[in-house]
Amino acid sequence: MVRIPSSNFRSIDLVTFALVCAAFIALCSLPTSAAEIEIQLDRESVPAGNGVLMALRITAKKHQKPEIPAIENLIVQPRGRSQQVQIINGHITKSVTYNYAIGSQTPGDYQIPAFEIIADGQKLKTQPLKLKVLDASAAQAPAGIPPGSNPADETESPDNAKRFGFLTVEPASNDRKHVYLGEIAPVRIRAWLPQDARVQLRSGIQPEGKAFTLHNVNDRPQQTTEIRDGKRYNVVTWFGGISATKAGSYPASLSLDATVAVRDTSAPRPRGGRGGPFDDPFFNGIFDRTPMIEKNVTLKSEDMEIEVRPLPTEGRPENFSGAVGIFNFNEIEIPKQWKTGEPQQIRAEIGGSGNFSLVDAPGVTPPESWKTYKGRNEFTPGDKASFSGAKTFQFSAVSRKSGNRKLALTFSFFDPENAAYQTVTSTSHEVSVTGADIPDIEPALAPSVDAPKKQGDQWIGQHLSRGATRSLTPLISRPAFAPIMAAAGFLTACGPLIAWFRIRRRNPLRIARTVMEKATRDAIATANRCADANDSAGFYAAARLALQHRLGLMWNQAPQAITLAEVAARISGDSPVVSLFQEADQCEYSPGSHGDFPTQGKALLEEALASLNPSSATP
Repeated sequence: MVRIPSSNFRSIDLVTFALVCAAFIALCSLPTSAAEIEIQLDRESVPAGNGVLMALRITAKKHQKPEIPAIENLIVQPRGRSQQVQIINGHITKSVTYNYAIGSQTPGDYQIPAFEIIADGQKLKTQPLKLKVLDASAAQAPAGIPPGSNPADETESPDNAKRFGFLTVEPASNDRKHVYLGEIAPVRIRAWLPQDARVQLRSGIQPEGKAFTLHNVNDRPQQTTEIRDGKRYNVVTWFGGISATKAGSYPASLSLDATVAVRDTSAPRPRGGRGGPFDDPFFNGIFDRTPMIEKNVTLKSEDMEIEVRPLPTEGRPENFSGAVGIFNFNEIEIPKQWKTGEPQQIRAEIGGSGNFSLVDAPGVTPPESWKTYKGRNEFTPGDKASFSGAKTFQFSAVSRKSGNRKLALTFSFFDPENAAYQTVTSTSHEVSVTGADIPDIEPALAPSVDAPKKQGDQWIGQHLSRGATRSLTPLISRPAFAPIMAAAGFLTACGPLIAWFRIRRRNPLRIARTVMEKATRDAIATANRCADANDSAGFYAAARLALQHRLGLMWNQAPQAITLAEVAARISGDSPVVSLFQEADQCEYSPGSHGDFPTQGKALLEEALASLNPSSATP
């Protein structure tokens, strides 16, 4: 509920207030996903006196607070909750994760029975869980290590990639096991990073090998927390597309360079006494002083064998430009009045899904009556990976025949789902063309060239007549010699200076600095406009972007890859930069939590920008 003080109500613009209310109602009316429930234990067995983590995740708009049933000799302690809200393609997904610490002082086999929770008016039932409490002297593998494996192997193998994280690539559709040349297959790329690790991404996502190309990877990935194989990870998710460069069967995998610091589990654990009914690193993590192991690693996904098929030659239309996907005409604009020989502008919008980089301007039919010229185009993406959207073309056409005519546009593409070429034709438009017909001009024939005449017996180089006699005065004695030499000497002296200016002008560091400074100024200007409009979400997003550009220039890395975790690790915790990043994250995940933010937010942004100098951050 939004409350407005009565003393300030009259000063509020009623139109602005109405727009805000309309936007709030529209946001609330967006469709939400179906209610779901998920419950997991981070491991199935634990020694007596220790605890395991149980995560109960509820995805719903409204839900009842869960109540864990009481179990004899089993201790259940709440450990807080976390909330996440996502809006993807107009669908809102709200989830709340309740964390519990569960253990017992008495060895035995325990079962957490299934229980019901009411969410969005539905009764959702959890799955029963089993927990084995071992004798306190029994050896227990750390969480995330499968039963039967040697825990020492996990500690003694620092090169184990999964210890420092790993990548997964998930195609959006598994219906087909092959792709075609020119086709972009949408994929979801996820980096699984240990929850207690400190991570710095050192590169973008790159394909392994030269057989595939990565397209349209979004620069602002999503960050979530998930459990996989009994271990909790911080998951960074990107959306993009992958296409093949040549036909054949090739393994496809992606990689990402990162610096990851994880806890050294082989180091002796400091003794500080028992802290309650449990004595487990999970419960004492806030006081944990375990040393960290830092390593530069390359996170790589597992190879996926992909068959790449060439486009068929049979049935290929003449106007096919290489577009692969499913497309259609959204709208076209054709003038009604024409005059022969005079160009007119035609506008066409082609929408659908596929590889829009290979979509060219449509053709005009009937082609013999018209001549077209290349124009400009603009693409508007419809999703995060730019797999769907619309491409708008504006080009010129000239009519060669007069009279009342019909004009339509045609476009051909290859449909990978049906493995066939398709040609779509727009609706015909009646146009009136005035003026005289332009005749078809035949290409002129090249003139014939006579064979060279045969030379007589005259010697080559023999002169039949002498030319005019010129002055025999030496060049150094002529009046123009001195000015010419002076000019040449001046240009020679200016050469190094001109070369220095050219090198300085083309210096990539200088160009990058200029681009970063302009982007920072634009972001600051956007933040000021949002502050004037009392838009807290827009202000903190733009302010954070300005600091990201400034830090990216100082740290020589991509601005969008700089997160709060990295800033807190490299800058002092009392810095206004860290405070602004924290406020931005809080505003993003808890909209509406900032009240009178313009004055405080502007002051915090000015302090953060003033504090960013080469000595304030670790390069």
